[in-house]
Amino acid sequence: MLLRVVDTNVAMTAGGHNEVATCACIDNAIDFIDRVMQGEVIVVIDDDFEALDEYGGKLPSEKRSEDLAGQFLIYLYNYQGDEERVRRMKLKRDSDFHYIDYPDNEGSWKTDVPRCKQFDEDDKKWVALARRFKIDTGADAPIVNAADRCWLAFESYLNATGIMLEFLCREERKSGD
Repeated sequence: MLLRVVDTNVAMTAGGHNEVATCACIDNAIDFIDRVMQGEVIVVIDDDFEALDEYGGKLPSEKRSEDLAGQFLIYLYNYQGDEERVRRMKLKRDSDFHYIDYPDNEGSWKTDVPRCKQFDEDDKKWVALARRFKIDTGADAPIVNAADRCWLAFESYLNATGIMLEFLCREERKSGD
């Protein structure tokens, strides 16, 4: 069984809410979300609802049941207690509210990509979640990304800390926005 941490942009791309994604990228995201909902992929989320809150906060609420991104969110809510579908982990924070399992709280990771000068604050939860999962279980739960170029910019830093990434749209992200 595949275990994965799923960045919000995967569901958003699958649901057609990403204007920079190509048709091939959208198809890859749809295929991935379909595999999740068929039970082929176990999604790793946190038990404080940070992941679910982010998914829900980015989705248009009026069409959630009709939209694949909304169906993904509903799926996670429905199966959050079923370890064969969703695994929940405790994200730990320090007194400054930084994720203890995020490997760089000082912000020292920098890139030459103009839009990706520093690692995105919202994405730190995914890294902390993948690391916590590995620490607690000894298994990897790669972070799946569809259409966020900044994950590519920080890939070497993340790999050096043992975080694995899975890109659904790697080639187009190398050259695109």
